Amino acid sequence: MNGQTRRRAAALLEVLGVSLAGPLLIWGLRRLMGVSVTNPLDSLSVHTTDAELITASRHMFVLLMFQYAGYFLLIFPINWWYRRRGPSSYGLTRAGRSWTALLLAGLGTAALSAWPAVSIELMNVIHVTNVIRPLGETAPWRQAFFDMSWRRWEFWLFSAIFSWALIPVLEELFFRGYCQRRLAEDWGDGPAIIGTACLFTFAHTQYLIPNAYSAGMIVSLLTLAIGFGVVFAWTRSLIPSITAHAIINLPMTPTWQSVLLVAFVIVAMFAWRRGAAALKQIFATASVAACVGLALVGAGYAIAAARLDSLTILAAAMVVFAVVLEAMDRRRNRIVSEVSTPA
Repeated sequence: MNGQTRRRAAALLEVLGVSLAGPLLIWGLRRLMGVSVTNPLDSLSVHTTDAELITASRHMFVLLMFQYAGYFLLIFPINWWYRRRGPSSYGLTRAGRSWTALLLAGLGTAALSAWPAVSIELMNVIHVTNVIRPLGETAPWRQAFFDMSWRRWEFWLFSAIFSWALIPVLEELFFRGYCQRRLAEDWGDGPAIIGTACLFTFAHTQYLIPNAYSAGMIVSLLTLAIGFGVVFAWTRSLIPSITAHAIINLPMTPTWQSVLLVAFVIVAMFAWRRGAAALKQIFATASVAACVGLALVGAGYAIAAARLDSLTILAAAMVVFAVVLEAMDRRRNRIVSEVSTPA
């Protein structure tokens, strides 16, 4: 195994392993601490009361904090030990750009990549008025979320945690800030964007239902994830992708979805040239084989993880093997450095 192959294998094994070993680690820590965390989505219904939504908000916040803590308890020490990666490497920086430029980049990304998702959601809502046939059912908790009353602050508290405020930060930090960045170090930006986009898309198991709505959402989510990845690779900051992610996750009525779609069309008319230039530059030297390979691995692994509980044990082994390969690479680099240093 040559140096490049070893580094690529280590990056892929690390990312895939952490995505499942992280939750396994936090599950073990919760057991040791005697902490029980319930998933509020299991009991969410259209009749959920205000008090129950407040409780659900608290449980969801704790659940998400534990989930992502599991990831980063592995990520931070491994990445610091291997290549001394600090906060800016995860996109926690403005990368020398102004807030205005980054926020506009996020708006442009949403306009160019989120319109398919908004269109699908709008089409699936219109069926309520019998204008068109339903595109298909969705997960019960998701249907309950959209069917319950929105005219209460408790709903917006829950949705802020679960949908448009906290989730965009956590998901972008993990998928773009860690997964994409770690793969890009050894695979290049193009394959890393595609591989991470597939892992991100198929990790949304609520869309793994065989119907037209879910198929449309999978394609739309993949388009959106590629947009997030491109703007992160272009700016090296998570601010634009978090902004775009928050916009698309904000609950909206059909009227506001229509307004947003029109706004996207207008913004896209001004932003498409710069978006096309960024896309062309990032994928100019990308290997098609590497892009296809990481796409298949990312999608297949996410689907298998949703169906095979035993995969978490394999994921832990993958992390260990990745660290072994990284240790070999560190040792080789140290020897090369010592040999090349003059006496």
